[in-house]
Amino acid sequence: MRRSSYRLTVRGYELDSFGHVNNSVYLQYAETALWNFFKVHGLLAVIVEEGLFPVVMESTQRYIHELRLLDEVRIDTEVSCSGGIVSYKHNIINKNTGLVSCRVTGKLAYVNKDRMISDIPEAVRACLEGEDEDDDNNRK
Repeated sequence: MRRSSYRLTVRGYELDSFGHVNNSVYLQYAETALWNFFKVHGLLAVIVEEGLFPVVMESTQRYIHELRLLDEVRIDTEVSCSGGIVSYKHNIINKNTGLVSCRVTGKLAYVNKDRMISDIPEAVRACLEGEDEDDDNNRK
């Protein structure tokens, strides 16, 4: 399993009529954090080179505490693989309060240009089966 963190600030256009982040925006946050994970771990080039596209097969959200305008957010991401499926977990954390606002879990598969599910590229598998060191300075 590998980890990464991503930071953002809640923007006005992400709010619903109650003044907190709209439920669908949490999925956008999770997707952004996942692409950041691929970038941080050098996996984007591998995916492009192999001609594969990650496709979300399943996603579950658990809303816990609301986020509001200009809240500082940290998204802690963990990604692992088993068989031909990549699993991910995001904790979307309000940095102002330290509380988890939402948990997003899911699974993705890689598909080729013909929309056929493909094996996880060996470089991706090797990365995901490794362990991160404890000094992940992205979690501050």
